Amino acid sequence: MGINVNMDYSTLFSSLSSGGASSTNYLSNLSGMLSDYSSIKNGSYGKLVSAYYKKVGSDDTSTSEAKDSKKTETNTAKSAAAEKKQYSSIASSAKSLGADADKLMATGSDSVFNKSWQNVTDEDGIESKVFDYDTNKIMSAVSNLVKDYNSIISSSSDLSDVTTDTRVSYMSKITNSYKSELSSIGISVNKDGKLSLNKDKMKESGMEAVQNVIGGKSGYAYQISSAASLLESSASKAASNSSTYSSLGSLNSDYSSILDSFI
Repeated sequence: MGINVNMDYSTLFSSLSSGGASSTNYLSNLSGMLSDYSSIKNGSYGKLVSAYYKKVGSDDTSTSEAKDSKKTETNTAKSAAAEKKQYSSIASSAKSLGADADKLMATGSDSVFNKSWQNVTDEDGIESKVFDYDTNKIMSAVSNLVKDYNSIISSSSDLSDVTTDTRVSYMSKITNSYKSELSSIGISVNKDGKLSLNKDKMKESGMEAVQNVIGGKSGYAYQISSAASLLESSASKAASNSSTYSSLGSLNSDYSSILDSFI
């Protein structure tokens, strides 16, 4: 994992607004700062730092220890990449979960719980039309919500970002508070925190019961939609918060783009 340097690049230009200095001094200071930035950007700064610590380390450590250090550095870089991927996955799943929940809580003409003419076949194989819920459409929407919810739970082990971890826990608490209601329509909360959907039980419970538990502003979907939005925000931020300097001394922060046009 890289070294976090919470550097505000606006300070590089703060001297331009100070009084009493000449334009020449401004340009001189700016030129010096851009020169330093260029060294960081092209990697020469990182090489210099790496060479320095390699020399210092060679005075007190063995070749074996130096190799171990290099291996640790490589593993740390890989861990940082894996962590970024983890948070990106959570953010993506949270966004999808929010969309799933919004679809289930929608009202009016956009509601999946709107009744329409449905083709049905009785036990004797006779087909007819009934004005009823589109069961397949509702079941598909619920199935997507369960899938994306479980994806978040699967990706949320060992989180180092406190805010994201807290918001995953908050989402789980919401689900547990609806545990009894969800169970009544065929959605079980497992010991590992994931959800299981029993489609046969959901059909038996009836789509009106499903709407009462999941739909509306007081339903499960409404609560999960809000939690998913907060989770997506924190996970996206955690994924993009890469270090200003990597473990190899190179500049990898998005802030570097601020100065790119000057060099």
